[in-house]
Amino acid sequence: MTAGRCPVCDQPIPARDRPHGGRSARYCSGACKARACRARRENNRPSGTGPPPLTAAARHARAIEIRQQITELTGILADTASGQQALFGTPATARRTKPSGAARTLHKLIAELASLAAGATVTKRVTLHRTENGQQAPPLLSGTTPD
Repeated sequence: MTAGRCPVCDQPIPARDRPHGGRSARYCSGACKARACRARRENNRPSGTGPPPLTAAARHARAIEIRQQITELTGILADTASGQQALFGTPATARRTKPSGAARTLHKLIAELASLAAGATVTKRVTLHRTENGQQAPPLLSGTTPD
């Protein structure tokens, strides 16, 4: 990084009056600072596209686990909303299960469940060919020949 120039866009960094000291600016704007942060985050990811895809059995098992956790969390939220937790729960239980934490965890589980569903969806484009008489031709790689 050369002094006085933004490392992202190579524009000069504007001079700022710093009467009480402090760091000098590294970027010319907040947008360049955010762009550099995103680039650093992207470069720290592994070179692969992510974890290997789950098998159908593993996806199903994880979906069952998520369903059980969601059921527990919705019960906690319902008890909190109805006041049941305050009446019958112990103070330790009330401290351990905060509604904001339960809602945050619930949101993460729902997002994971949606990603599992999206990962299980297979889209394959197939072109069907018709013969001259309007009959559907067999697939090209099926090993059969048209009559």
